[in-house]
Amino acid sequence: MIMKKLYLSLALILLSCNIFADSKHMVTDMAGQKVIVPDKIEGVVSVGGTPAINAFLFAFGKADIIKNGVQNEHLKKMPFWRHQQWFMSKIFELPQVSTNPPSWTPDFEKLAQTKFDIAFVNDNLSAQMLQKRGYKVVVMNWQGENSIKRSMTFMGELFNMQDHAKEYIDYYDNIVEITKRRTKDIKNRKSALFLRVSTLMIPMVSTSNDIFKKAGGISASEHIKKEHAVINREQLFVLDPDYLFVWGKGDLKLAYNDPKFKDLKAVKNHNVYAVPLGAFFWTNYTPEQALCILWATKKMYPEQFKDIDMQKETLDFYRRFMDKELTTQQLQEILNIKKNQDKPITNREKK
Repeated sequence: MIMKKLYLSLALILLSCNIFADSKHMVTDMAGQKVIVPDKIEGVVSVGGTPAINAFLFAFGKADIIKNGVQNEHLKKMPFWRHQQWFMSKIFELPQVSTNPPSWTPDFEKLAQTKFDIAFVNDNLSAQMLQKRGYKVVVMNWQGENSIKRSMTFMGELFNMQDHAKEYIDYYDNIVEITKRRTKDIKNRKSALFLRVSTLMIPMVSTSNDIFKKAGGISASEHIKKEHAVINREQLFVLDPDYLFVWGKGDLKLAYNDPKFKDLKAVKNHNVYAVPLGAFFWTNYTPEQALCILWATKKMYPEQFKDIDMQKETLDFYRRFMDKELTTQQLQEILNIKKNQDKPITNREKK
């Protein structure tokens, strides 16, 4: 009798474990499709928009469940992939499940060899291609205002980490409120442009427009509707922004050293800055956009934000939302600080 009770108890425990292991919930992705996903997601891949999607996964402490990486030798040399290795040490050891950007075509042979629960994509066509082959797919995208907050909300629902998502959204909203309050009486609003100087391309037009607006400025590209728009030199001089935010140190040198840019207002006034690069470029589709709003407004209106220490803010952000303690060298690389210039903050006490 005792043995029967023992066996029954053991069977109930095993049954409850199986039920828990198989438990699922429904989410609505950013394309509006409803998807049933496991409560415990043990493996994910991204087939398109990988650097950005990785950044969101890092923000939820999910680097360890990412099953795809980078194998192309040219891509490995790009700064943002090297930075992503700070958050995900195995990134160059894992299979690359899509072709190189910007096409991001799925590599179905690699996908078939990779074990995962969910595939992230950033467009509906890719979603349909994977769904036809039986994969469970969710769509993330950056279209529309406040896409960062909507993406964090979706990720919170996907991983049952709604409280973490809310903490981030409160942080984001607080930064926007601070910039709004401190810039509300400024009559001479500064214009800003995000530009790849080497190609005269404006990457992520809608995203940078949103950032500069929230930072209390005027986006010089606010009337441009095409994402990743390419302009000519004459158009650049028509836009002629007060502040030019550029794609990395190479573009920064080019803007200041190439004579054809010398008459730009931002160049003449020494208001050209390389955009910070953490898990991804801060001006792009990444949770780091919250920091970018604060960084950009401090650049444009230094007097109103002289009490804001971007080094401390950056250290706090990565610790709080990406569980990453930045080294001094990493902090300097992100903020494009020259060595021995502006001594890094050493007080890492959480606010």
